[in-house]
Amino acid sequence: MGIGNRVRGLLSVKGVDKTLHNETDITYDTWRNVKYDRQKVNEKHIDAVCEVFPKYRLWVQTGGTDEQVGQMAPAVKKAPGDGH
Repeated sequence: MGIGNRVRGLLSVKGVDKTLHNETDITYDTWRNVKYDRQKVNEKHIDAVCEVFPKYRLWVQTGGTDEQVGQMAPAVKKAPGDGH
């Protein structure tokens, strides 16, 4: 699963609401477009979700986890055909 899919997966699990917009300088509509893959994930989106959801930072950036230091993966469904 690539970083864009991890960001979209996290948005699917956590939801896109006004709180996410209020905690970032990214509009609600942009977050919805990212979630539904109508807009490519960029560095600004990655940085923002890592700030808003710090316990998923390692997973978003690398796909890895380290639960001993509080870095975990959300319960994201893998896309069909995603062999990772």
